[in-house]
Amino acid sequence: MIPKVSILVPCFNQEVLAIKALDSIPRRKDIEVIARDDGSTDNTLANLLRYKEEHPELNLRVYSNGKNLGCFANGNRLLADATGEYIHTLDNDDYLYTDSYSAAIDQIDGEDCVWINLRINSGITFVLNEGSRMSLCAPTTKFVRRSFAEGIRYPEDQKNAGDWYYNIELMNRNPTCKYTNIVAYHYNHPREGSIYDLVTRGLL
Repeated sequence: MIPKVSILVPCFNQEVLAIKALDSIPRRKDIEVIARDDGSTDNTLANLLRYKEEHPELNLRVYSNGKNLGCFANGNRLLADATGEYIHTLDNDDYLYTDSYSAAIDQIDGEDCVWINLRINSGITFVLNEGSRMSLCAPTTKFVRRSFAEGIRYPEDQKNAGDWYYNIELMNRNPTCKYTNIVAYHYNHPREGSIYDLVTRGLL
């Protein structure tokens, strides 16, 4: 059976938070979860493999790049790993609102993009709609029909904003969209050591 959703979890040096992310995923038979470690130097990979063994109820696959390729190269490998009808990215330092996320999956009904709302650490909610979808373009904001996005990849030569280029190409295809207005995703921002933080400080 083809999964309804492939949840893609790019991982790098988040031995604790990556497990929190996996814990937040609803246990549904119509999803697959793919975690890909990008050359972590801590216990992230070992913890992912242990989690897979301890949680057979989660349809989890774990891969390792063996060395650090960069977040966008890792993202492209995850896109290639996916087999589901839809794809969605869960960053390894974020987490889902489990029941709300499951409710959002239930709203998918053939659209090319199905958008969810995000909440950050301060409690502020980012609402995704026609007016905000270009400024809040991360792959964490929406389920994307995989066949519709066929061939779109992140530019691997970019240190940041690769998701913006991906989203521009996606939107240029004029997708059909649904806005669920469901707060289903917790974006762990601001957080020291996040990709955003490292890029901002010139460390990535």
